[in-house]
Amino acid sequence: MSYSYSPELKAPQKMPDIDPGKAAMAGMLKILCLTHQKQTAAFRPPEGLRCRKISVQAADGAQIPCFVVEPESSDDPLPGVLMIHGGGFYLPLQTAALALGCEYARGLNARVFLPEYRLVPQCTAPTQLNDCMATWLEMQRQSVDISRLLVIGDSAGGALAAGLCMLCRDRGLPRPAGQLLIYPVLDDRAALYASYETYADACWSPAATKAMWDAYLKDADESLLPCLVPARCRDLKNLPAAYIEPQEIDVLHDEAVAFASALQRDGVSVELNEIAGSYHGFDSDLASPLVHRVIARRIAAAQEMIKKCADR
Repeated sequence: MSYSYSPELKAPQKMPDIDPGKAAMAGMLKILCLTHQKQTAAFRPPEGLRCRKISVQAADGAQIPCFVVEPESSDDPLPGVLMIHGGGFYLPLQTAALALGCEYARGLNARVFLPEYRLVPQCTAPTQLNDCMATWLEMQRQSVDISRLLVIGDSAGGALAAGLCMLCRDRGLPRPAGQLLIYPVLDDRAALYASYETYADACWSPAATKAMWDAYLKDADESLLPCLVPARCRDLKNLPAAYIEPQEIDVLHDEAVAFASALQRDGVSVELNEIAGSYHGFDSDLASPLVHRVIARRIAAAQEMIKKCADR
């Protein structure tokens, strides 16, 4: 099927329908993970920024690698951003995420933390969310201003970012000033959303979404589902302000819009910014003027969240 993609974007590549729960996929996943890890290890930030690596101790004692992107020289404490990468819960951090982290570090003059949370199928939910929570707590000990904290999540990272906000609220922990959810994964009930049919042949498929959720939730306690699958949470009150960015041509489009509406019904401030002609993962195209305009909008939204939080 042909879709009306923006001429300002390079043509999308259809992502393979990987099922991380199938043993036959183990070899392919291992190669993909090793490739991405080599690429991130070789990453060098642009002038004025630096990238370092720290280790975060998870709740079960595991050591979680975490990249930190920050200005080379700036007065502490800086705003802190937890940036949770996508990849279907089964792919590690990628250079595209590090490059975007640099954009946020520069635009917000912030310290950006990108955890390498553990992946399916070796680790299932709630390990990934717990690893992100451990990073959230650790970053507050890393010379950041706890009154200026944000969480950003794209794709599967969107589910983790939204879930983390719910955990912070429910456990009485310091909450983000705002949550930015970019083409987020939010619901395991695809049948509820027309976009799964409308954009079934776009770059991220319904089959890939189902396989991702099945692998992620394989061993999950049902009582944890409201945090693991944010759209299943019935109480969205007292959550941080949200910037939600659905891509027009994406099976995930409708669940992002529905989640934004649900947040608004429960009194949460929401900016919904649908990007016309865009697709899942479009923001890896950093040569595109459209991508730079969108990133600027995200940064402006983040700055407004921080300002409103400081004014309270």
